[in-house]
Amino acid sequence: MITMKKIVSLLFALFLVLSAYAQSADVITDILETEEVTFGQVCYLTAVQMNIVEDSASYEDAVTALYEKGYIPVLEDALVPVPAVDLAYLYSKLWNIKGGLMYRLTKGSPRYAFRQFQSDGIIGVDVDPANYISGEKALSIYTSCINKYSNFDMKNVSMEAD
Repeated sequence: MITMKKIVSLLFALFLVLSAYAQSADVITDILETEEVTFGQVCYLTAVQMNIVEDSASYEDAVTALYEKGYIPVLEDALVPVPAVDLAYLYSKLWNIKGGLMYRLTKGSPRYAFRQFQSDGIIGVDVDPANYISGEKALSIYTSCINKYSNFDMKNVSMEAD
């Protein structure tokens, strides 16, 4: 059963992603409807926000671009589900995360990016790093990262119609 909190989170995530980064509504809908978010989908969100690819790029283009720029060590298949640890690693590249000692020493390795996200309350402590997550959850994590690590302040957003 979908709770009101999930609905508001989804709408908020959709609003942020569409307005802040001008990504295609079809891509966001595709991600939201995915039972297991794919490497290509996460790379797309990451690469578009980093301005490495245009919002009209394919998932494959996003994976290739991140690989060529050195953000990912292996050229993965865009259709493969992404484990939570890799999602955390990719998202950690989008913001300046101070992190704990091991995060800093390992320069944000996947393991410690995941643990930092757990420590910061972005990812639940009950989530296994090897678990695949839904598209809805991936966008929820993305929104949580925006709230935690960016200068975005929800208090400054007017929810009233002009």
